[in-house]
Amino acid sequence: MQTQKHHAVIFDVDGLIINTEELYWKTFNKTLGDYGFSLTRREYSVCVGHPVEDNCRYAVDRYRLETSPGAFCKIWMERFERAISDPEKIALMPGFLDLLAHVRRKPYRLGIASATQRPRMEKTLRNGLLSRLEGLSSLNEIFKAMLSGSDIQRPKPAPDIYLLTAERLGVSPRTCLAFEDSEAGVRSAKAAGMDVIAVPNLFTAHQDHSAADAVLAHLMDAVVEGHV
Repeated sequence: MQTQKHHAVIFDVDGLIINTEELYWKTFNKTLGDYGFSLTRREYSVCVGHPVEDNCRYAVDRYRLETSPGAFCKIWMERFERAISDPEKIALMPGFLDLLAHVRRKPYRLGIASATQRPRMEKTLRNGLLSRLEGLSSLNEIFKAMLSGSDIQRPKPAPDIYLLTAERLGVSPRTCLAFEDSEAGVRSAKAAGMDVIAVPNLFTAHQDHSAADAVLAHLMDAVVEGHV
């Protein structure tokens, strides 16, 4: 990758900026436990990178639950919302603040492209990220486009969210560098014509990230290796 061709840097949220996957898994597992089932972190990894609605259908179908996907989703999301309401219980992914400080010193336009629905995405970012940034009252001061699953019809791995984010940033997709943790996210950004850096986490380490331009162990490796 040639750093000079990138005019924008776009970040996924869950599992990339904020360690919400642990909270998603715990609250999903607790909801599954209401019906006498449980699954490990590795088993839950098939859900990572997909809309929660799809994961609720998966749970109901796989475990043949005597409930509807909508009812399962309501209980799961109520638990998750309580979990992300306390900033002290939300952890950032290691190195993100340092990476953010680095790219903010560069002439990049910064964006967010999350599969999560907007209210939940904004709450997660507000409590998990904004609460740790001194002197800022809004994330719009940093990110010039913040797109969510509420803004598109086709979720990742379709390219829609990345294409729309590039459009809102006023740049060509081919001048964008995307940071993702999941296979679906990598495929989405690549389908949009972007360069992609994958930084897998505990929940996505077993997924296929081979389509990415680089697969890194740590977010700050992107700086060390000169990608940004």
